[in-house]
Amino acid sequence: MSLDAFVRCTCIREGKAKPHPFPDRLTFDESGEPTLTGDPSEEEWEAHDQWVGESCEHEGYLLSMFLGNITRLGNLRTFLRGLQGSPGPRFPILLEKVLYDGTHTGDWISSKDAAKLLKEVNTVLHSSDILADSEKEFFTNMKLLCEASIATGNPITF
Repeated sequence: MSLDAFVRCTCIREGKAKPHPFPDRLTFDESGEPTLTGDPSEEEWEAHDQWVGESCEHEGYLLSMFLGNITRLGNLRTFLRGLQGSPGPRFPILLEKVLYDGTHTGDWISSKDAAKLLKEVNTVLHSSDILADSEKEFFTNMKLLCEASIATGNPITF
Protein backbone atom coordinates (compact mmCIF):
# COMPACT_ATOMS: atom_id res chain seq x y z
CA MET A 1 0.00 0.00 0.00
CA SER A 2 1.25 3.46 -0.83
CA LEU A 3 0.26 7.08 -1.01
CA ASP A 4 0.50 9.16 -4.17
CA ALA A 5 -0.48 12.78 -4.67
CA PHE A 6 -1.07 14.92 -7.71
CA VAL A 7 -1.99 18.40 -8.89
CA ARG A 8 -4.03 18.84 -12.05
CA CYS A 9 -2.88 21.16 -14.80
CA THR A 10 -5.02 24.15 -15.78
CA CYS A 11 -5.38 23.24 -19.47
CA ILE A 12 -8.98 22.05 -19.21
CA ARG A 13 -10.14 24.96 -17.04
CA GLU A 14 -8.38 27.49 -19.29
CA GLY A 15 -9.80 26.03 -22.51
CA LYS A 16 -6.40 24.81 -23.74
CA ALA A 17 -7.45 21.15 -23.86
CA LYS A 18 -8.76 19.40 -26.94
CA PRO A 19 -12.56 19.48 -27.36
CA HIS A 20 -14.56 17.40 -24.90
CA PRO A 21 -16.99 14.83 -26.33
CA PHE A 22 -19.81 16.34 -24.22
CA PRO A 23 -18.80 19.99 -23.70
CA ASP A 24 -22.21 21.07 -22.42
CA ARG A 25 -21.97 18.49 -19.60
CA LEU A 26 -18.36 19.08 -18.56
CA THR A 27 -17.97 20.56 -15.07
CA PHE A 28 -15.58 20.39 -12.12
CA ASP A 29 -16.30 18.92 -8.71
CA GLU A 30 -15.20 20.52 -5.42
CA SER A 31 -11.73 18.94 -5.71
CA GLY A 32 -11.19 20.31 -9.22
CA GLU A 33 -11.77 16.95 -10.90
CA PRO A 34 -13.37 17.25 -14.36
CA THR A 35 -16.66 15.39 -14.30
CA LEU A 36 -19.95 15.06 -16.16
CA THR A 37 -23.30 16.47 -15.13
CA GLY A 38 -26.55 14.61 -15.47
CA ASP A 39 -26.76 10.83 -15.41
CA PRO A 40 -23.95 9.68 -17.74
CA SER A 41 -24.02 6.20 -19.18
CA GLU A 42 -21.08 3.85 -18.77
CA GLU A 43 -20.04 4.60 -22.37
CA GLU A 44 -20.15 8.35 -21.72
CA TRP A 45 -17.98 7.92 -18.61
CA GLU A 46 -15.50 5.85 -20.61
CA ALA A 47 -15.36 8.51 -23.33
CA HIS A 48 -14.92 11.23 -20.70
CA ASP A 49 -12.16 9.32 -18.87
CA GLN A 50 -10.33 8.64 -22.13
CA TRP A 51 -10.62 12.31 -23.06
CA VAL A 52 -9.20 13.42 -19.68
CA GLY A 53 -6.15 11.20 -20.25
CA GLU A 54 -5.64 12.63 -23.73
CA SER A 55 -6.97 16.16 -23.18
CA CYS A 56 -3.59 17.89 -23.22
CA GLU A 57 0.15 17.32 -23.19
CA HIS A 58 0.00 16.85 -19.40
CA GLU A 59 -2.68 14.15 -19.62
CA GLY A 60 -4.63 16.26 -17.12
CA TYR A 61 -1.92 16.36 -14.44
CA LEU A 62 0.80 18.91 -13.92
CA LEU A 63 2.52 16.88 -11.23
CA SER A 64 2.13 13.37 -9.85
CA MET A 65 4.33 12.20 -6.98
CA PHE A 66 4.90 9.00 -5.03
CA LEU A 67 4.97 9.98 -1.36
CA GLY A 68 5.74 6.66 0.21
CA ASN A 69 4.52 3.30 1.35
CA ILE A 70 2.58 2.73 4.54
CA THR A 71 5.77 2.06 6.52
CA ARG A 72 7.51 5.25 5.39
CA LEU A 73 4.45 7.33 6.16
CA GLY A 74 4.15 5.78 9.63
CA ASN A 75 7.82 6.59 10.27
CA LEU A 76 7.25 10.16 9.08
CA ARG A 77 4.29 10.55 11.48
CA THR A 78 6.48 9.37 14.36
CA PHE A 79 9.30 11.70 13.27
CA LEU A 80 7.01 14.76 13.05
CA ARG A 81 5.36 14.05 16.39
CA GLY A 82 8.82 13.93 17.94
CA LEU A 83 9.91 17.11 16.15
CA GLN A 84 6.96 19.20 17.22
CA GLY A 85 7.43 20.45 20.69
CA SER A 86 5.92 22.78 23.14
CA PRO A 87 6.10 25.61 22.09
CA GLY A 88 8.02 24.25 19.07
CA PRO A 89 6.79 23.99 15.51
CA ARG A 90 3.42 22.44 14.83
CA PHE A 91 2.45 20.39 11.80
CA PRO A 92 -1.36 20.17 11.81
CA ILE A 93 -1.84 19.80 8.07
CA LEU A 94 0.98 17.30 7.63
CA LEU A 95 -0.21 15.17 10.55
CA GLU A 96 -3.98 15.51 10.15
CA LYS A 97 -4.43 15.71 6.37
CA VAL A 98 -1.38 14.09 4.77
CA LEU A 99 0.27 11.58 7.08
CA TYR A 100 -2.75 10.50 9.12
CA ASP A 101 -3.07 7.31 7.06
CA GLY A 102 -0.64 5.67 4.68
CA THR A 103 -3.27 4.75 2.11
CA HIS A 104 -5.96 7.44 2.07
CA THR A 105 -7.36 8.26 -1.35
CA GLY A 106 -9.88 10.75 -2.64
CA ASP A 107 -8.80 13.37 -0.12
CA TRP A 108 -7.56 16.77 -1.20
CA ILE A 109 -5.99 19.92 0.15
CA SER A 110 -7.11 23.24 -1.32
CA SER A 111 -4.55 25.56 -2.85
CA LYS A 112 -5.23 27.99 0.03
CA ASP A 113 -4.31 25.27 2.52
CA ALA A 114 -1.37 24.25 0.30
CA ALA A 115 0.19 27.62 1.12
CA LYS A 116 -0.10 26.80 4.85
CA LEU A 117 1.19 23.28 4.20
CA LEU A 118 4.19 24.72 2.37
CA LYS A 119 5.15 26.63 5.52
CA GLU A 120 5.05 23.38 7.52
CA VAL A 121 7.11 21.57 4.87
CA ASN A 122 9.68 24.38 4.73
CA THR A 123 9.99 24.29 8.52
CA VAL A 124 10.98 20.63 8.29
CA LEU A 125 13.27 21.19 5.30
CA HIS A 126 15.15 23.88 7.26
CA SER A 127 16.27 21.01 9.49
CA SER A 128 17.54 18.98 6.54
CA ASP A 129 20.68 17.97 8.44
CA ILE A 130 18.56 15.69 10.66
CA LEU A 131 16.53 14.18 7.81
CA ALA A 132 17.20 10.74 6.36
CA ASP A 133 17.28 10.53 2.54
CA SER A 134 13.75 9.08 2.39
CA GLU A 135 12.48 11.90 4.63
CA LYS A 136 14.17 14.52 2.42
CA GLU A 137 12.55 12.91 -0.62
CA PHE A 138 9.10 13.02 0.96
CA PHE A 139 9.36 16.66 2.05
CA THR A 140 10.90 17.73 -1.25
CA ASN A 141 8.03 16.05 -3.11
CA MET A 142 5.52 17.74 -0.81
CA LYS A 143 7.16 21.10 -1.48
CA LEU A 144 6.84 20.57 -5.25
CA LEU A 145 3.17 19.59 -4.85
CA CYS A 146 2.46 22.66 -2.71
CA GLU A 147 4.15 24.98 -5.18
CA ALA A 148 2.22 23.44 -8.10
CA SER A 149 -1.05 23.78 -6.20
CA ILE A 150 -0.39 27.41 -5.34
CA ALA A 151 0.67 28.22 -8.92
CA THR A 152 -2.38 26.60 -10.53
CA GLY A 153 -5.02 27.21 -7.88
CA ASN A 154 -5.78 23.49 -8.07
CA PRO A 155 -5.83 21.29 -4.97
CA ILE A 156 -3.35 18.59 -4.03
CA THR A 157 -5.28 15.35 -4.40
CA PHE A 158 -4.45 11.98 -2.86
